[in-house]
Amino acid sequence: MRWLRSFLNSDVLVGEPRDVVLIEAVLAASKLSIPFLTLYLVGARGFDYATAGLFVAIRGLGGLVAVMLAGAIADRFGEKPVVLTLLAGAALSAAAIPHLQSTHALLVGFFLLGAFVNAVQPAFSSLVVRTIPVRHWTEIYAAEYWAMNVGFAFTALVGGQVAVFAFDWLFYLEAVGTFLALVLVARILPATRPQTRTRSPRQRASLRGRGWRALATVSLAARDRLAVVLISSSLLFALCLSQMTGTLPLDMEASGYSPDFYGYVIFWNGALLTIFQIRAGRAIARRRALRILARAAAVAGLGYGLLALPHQHIALILGCLTIWTVGEMMDAPVRSAVVSALAKPGSRARYLGLLSAALTLGYSIGPWLGGYVLQVAGREALWLGTAGCALLCALIRRVITGRVEARILTVPSEPDRPGSGLPCGKR
Repeated sequence: MRWLRSFLNSDVLVGEPRDVVLIEAVLAASKLSIPFLTLYLVGARGFDYATAGLFVAIRGLGGLVAVMLAGAIADRFGEKPVVLTLLAGAALSAAAIPHLQSTHALLVGFFLLGAFVNAVQPAFSSLVVRTIPVRHWTEIYAAEYWAMNVGFAFTALVGGQVAVFAFDWLFYLEAVGTFLALVLVARILPATRPQTRTRSPRQRASLRGRGWRALATVSLAARDRLAVVLISSSLLFALCLSQMTGTLPLDMEASGYSPDFYGYVIFWNGALLTIFQIRAGRAIARRRALRILARAAAVAGLGYGLLALPHQHIALILGCLTIWTVGEMMDAPVRSAVVSALAKPGSRARYLGLLSAALTLGYSIGPWLGGYVLQVAGREALWLGTAGCALLCALIRRVITGRVEARILTVPSEPDRPGSGLPCGKR
């Protein structure tokens, strides 16, 4: 542990709350079932590819609903008790999945598991950029993403071994890991209180008014056409990235590879992100942000397209995975920073909320669409279609580059936002 403490105290994670990094890594490591859900549903439950993708989509949609509610609930009851309650619900839901026999009960179980697991994340969001200058946003988002990938790499490596032994134990161990995360949160996160304990009728009326104003602000963000186009491109990119845990395991299984071998393959993705994400974030921060986003999607599209080649040799799979991981590495820290800079004064959280909803929606319906295409049209159509989706994302981002950069330079500054801080010059 000495090397870990030394690393966390170094300047690699400058500005990032180390407690948040540790909690993010532990939470990600506890999600053992996520990379293997489609294999579980096809192998242990006997569903076809499309139905397995539908179950994964239901889990994601539960998370989408919960993400939109979690922030308001945390504001009402306090951050820490809400986080602890959600983690307890996630642990119980994971432990219950193997015991749900009927299809309808399993659907409900997947919905609840996705809701509890995904609702935790908004409670941490304010800890990441609350006191961070805008010029460090790209690096900070890279550090947070790095922590998640440390946990994901662990999940891929351990989960593959567990899946060979018994799929049900993925959920049992996820429940145990989530409970351990609950204990860690209880010990590390500071206690929080609701902003208002008792309210007069006038205060309650004022709260209702603020609620309607908040909805109006979200609606205003949704009517920002430039922001909607940019966020929609991230939805397309999420559709592509979701295939790594949605249809890649099914494609590899059909080619004769075992679940533990798939675990090794996606461990490579997590390892690359863990090793290079921080430094990549620093290098990207000095480049034109929108150009980076467009190139990220184009690079990922190349990786997906090559995967359509007929010979499924492990070297080809790892090579393609490496290529689209580079695209993912370029995209992750920049997209949130660009959307934050694009937001109008006082609306940053709403814009980021729309981005989070778009990403969750993409990761939710991506496995279902991919499973359906794989079942109906075959693997070549799946990977060529995924490549086309990524290239469409790149084209959209390239077309709007000039307008977004011009908008960022003209958005008025906020008290904690001295200018956009994002590179928009010619590079």
